[in-house]
Amino acid sequence: MNPSLQNRLAVALSALLIPVFLGQWLLMSVAVQRINSDYVASRLRHDAETLLAALQLGADKESPPQLIPARISPMYGRPWSGHYYRIEVGNTVFRSRSLWDMELAVPPSDEATVHTLQGPKNETLLALTHRFYKQEQSVTILVAEEINLSARMVRVTQFWYACLAVLAVGVLLVLQRAMVKRGLRPLEQVREEMHRLEQGIVQRLTTTSVPREILPFVDEINRLLASLTVQLQKSREASGNMAHVIRTPLTVLLQLTEKSDLDAYPALRQQMQHQIKTLDQLSGQVLKRARMAGSTPIAPTIHIHSELSSLVQMMQQVHRARSIQIETEMPAEMYAVMDREDLLELSGNLLDNACKWARTTVRMTVATAIGIQLTVEDDGPGSPPEHDAHILERGGRADPSTPGHGIGLAIVNDIVTAYNGRIVFGRSDTLGGFRVQVWLDCLCRPSPTADRERAGVPESERRSQPSGGE
Repeated sequence: MNPSLQNRLAVALSALLIPVFLGQWLLMSVAVQRINSDYVASRLRHDAETLLAALQLGADKESPPQLIPARISPMYGRPWSGHYYRIEVGNTVFRSRSLWDMELAVPPSDEATVHTLQGPKNETLLALTHRFYKQEQSVTILVAEEINLSARMVRVTQFWYACLAVLAVGVLLVLQRAMVKRGLRPLEQVREEMHRLEQGIVQRLTTTSVPREILPFVDEINRLLASLTVQLQKSREASGNMAHVIRTPLTVLLQLTEKSDLDAYPALRQQMQHQIKTLDQLSGQVLKRARMAGSTPIAPTIHIHSELSSLVQMMQQVHRARSIQIETEMPAEMYAVMDREDLLELSGNLLDNACKWARTTVRMTVATAIGIQLTVEDDGPGSPPEHDAHILERGGRADPSTPGHGIGLAIVNDIVTAYNGRIVFGRSDTLGGFRVQVWLDCLCRPSPTADRERAGVPESERRSQPSGGE
């Protein structure tokens, strides 16, 4: 399966954005926790200084210290309020009423330290321990505050930031996909134009609105099309010349083998006929490859009625000695995107084969509902069904006594195969003779310029007229 450019860019953008947002989330988490801790620690320092100011020491060390309740915040008086203190002055210890009968461990330290403790309700406390000196006496104050609520707020902030990060990544991926799709729109236009090129609507890719990044690619395609058109046209001309050069001598040689001068040499006649048939088969294979390779990459638009009408008139002239009447039924205004030589060769072989077997009438019907449906039938003796596969073989003939080389229907089959079509043999319901039905997969339309006008093709890039009118 071919990789998608949009998927590749989406994976690359995801690989870039996910580490970036993950790093931002980690930095944000550390920063919020640090800010929260610093804020609580700053408040604890203020409370510690307030408690130190509320502490009154005696004139000497034997006088007991006193703590003035009026100067202390009431939240230290509510049991298990989440705000606690412990003051140690010599052998005297003051504990906040909020501790009830619990004790807080005081780490030994000469400097202010911030640490965590387990509270009376097993909650997490952020504690500040500071040793002061007041009136030449050592005072150790521990102030603690519950941080479970602030920790939950930090986690909530982390959660919502993660949600916003995921949403941002999703929005960026959607925007990136839309931008890539919009950026690749010229390539989609080129693809659609190449489809019109295949149908014969245009002869080359336009370069007027192509971005600079794609322009070299389009120019190379146009140069390749021009080169292929020239080369394949030469191949077509060479195959046509080869057909005229080879078929005439083969026909003459085949006629010579039928003369009575060779009746006395049956072995020589048989050898000559064998060699002629071998040359006919080899030349047929070479012509098939050359003709198929000679089909132009840009199929022309041909007028079906005018091309086949001229062909019918020519066939009537060829078989005028037998007074064969060729009836036609085809749309008057219908154009097909296919090679003109393919249509004439296919129709010509079918008509010629029908005229050889017909008694008086040949009928050709053309329909263009989906592709081209071509039916040729005659009032001859017809062909048994068991001969259907045989007559498609090169050299296969239903009746050897009838003039011909047995390659007409084989060529028809080659053309049908080239156009992804199919061929069906049967008996005519109306004339009673042989019937051949051919379906070709090619574009048909009522006007040679309708699709060009709908596609917005500039007038300079349209054909001045269909190939059938040349």
